[in-house]
Amino acid sequence: EGEREEREEVEDAEAAEQLAAAEQLLSRLLDGWKWARAWLRRVDSAFDSLNNSVNTENRKWDAQQMSCRVLAHTPSVFQKGCIAFRDVVLLRTGCRARKVQNAVMLLARNDDLDLSDASLDVLMAVQNMLDQLDCQDDLTGGCKVRGQSKLRKLFLQPLKQLASERCFEGRTGKVRMFGGEMDLMYGPGSEGED
Repeated sequence: EGEREEREEVEDAEAAEQLAAAEQLLSRLLDGWKWARAWLRRVDSAFDSLNNSVNTENRKWDAQQMSCRVLAHTPSVFQKGCIAFRDVVLLRTGCRARKVQNAVMLLARNDDLDLSDASLDVLMAVQNMLDQLDCQDDLTGGCKVRGQSKLRKLFLQPLKQLASERCFEGRTGKVRMFGGEMDLMYGPGSEGED
């Protein structure tokens, strides 16, 4: 009995250590993004005429290619900076991407009530950053770049799936349909109750 309690204490301490390390890694990443985003905003505002030309060209392309369902993909200066940050900082190596992914998922898998305010703020800021970095790849160079799809596969889809599972976890209900009753299950993993 005492050995089991000691083992649980060690596991709790290790989990707390991992959570702190994940929060620290993500906080450093967010600090880098905060600095890069501010710099990108300044550079982007300095190139308003270039951004206007890109928007005009994209609209012309979209109007010409509407029947082909191919939309323009020339990024603005800010979007190009987001793509660079995403591809260099988050996705440069598989090891780095997995390390950041593990940190994000470690925070996300904890129950919101178990997270400290600081951890919850970090998690929400990371989700906001990932949404901002989810911009279409620059295909103007002719090469096949897959940064956006990698970002979605490694970060955005798992977070959305986890949120969906939590939202529908354990929720069931009854619905009347054509005069009878049917069980209504609310999403993946939920079990019907009578």
